[in-house]
Amino acid sequence: MVQANSVEKGPLRLGQKVRAGWVGDLKESLSGVEILFVAKMDRVPTRDLNHLRDALKALQADFLVVKNSLCRLTFRELGWAPLEKKLEGTCGISPIRGELGAACKLLTTFSKDHEGFVLQGGVLKGQILESKDVVVLGKLPPREVLLSQLAGVIQSPLRSLAFLLQGPIRSLAVALGAVIQMKEKDRRPTNKEAESGDGRESVSAPITPKS
Repeated sequence: MVQANSVEKGPLRLGQKVRAGWVGDLKESLSGVEILFVAKMDRVPTRDLNHLRDALKALQADFLVVKNSLCRLTFRELGWAPLEKKLEGTCGISPIRGELGAACKLLTTFSKDHEGFVLQGGVLKGQILESKDVVVLGKLPPREVLLSQLAGVIQSPLRSLAFLLQGPIRSLAVALGAVIQMKEKDRRPTNKEAESGDGRESVSAPITPKS
């Protein structure tokens, strides 16, 4: 009886250890990940999924097919418990460490080309996303384009402000220069003033005839 009981309890303990190991491995693979999407799969060819995984890896992302029960346990430990509701049917998860826009665009394009691949939602820095949010993120331009657009928005008002400030300064400098020249001109003595010395014309006394 003792051996029978040990046989019955052995597989249960072994199963728990195996499951805990799988959860630990999955949690470790998601360490540092702040962006993750969940997709439901139905009759999607394995070859196409492998192509998707290879394309995502080039963007510092991945696509993992994991049992929902393991995902639920892992999501709870990572603080993503609300994401459990997105796990319906056969699902896969896509952790993203690279550029968000490019990875989302790749996932949304794959979803359009494969009817059985449905994006359920995800998590973005602790915020739960719906499927429509993933589609919106997929429409974002690449990171380089966003940075250049942002730089243009910032620099344009600065250039306009600099031009507006330079205009009055130039006008003021020209006006001050003209005033200084006029002052210097007024201070210069005329030729008659230079001859008289005091700036006034000399008047000679009248000559009276002798008697």
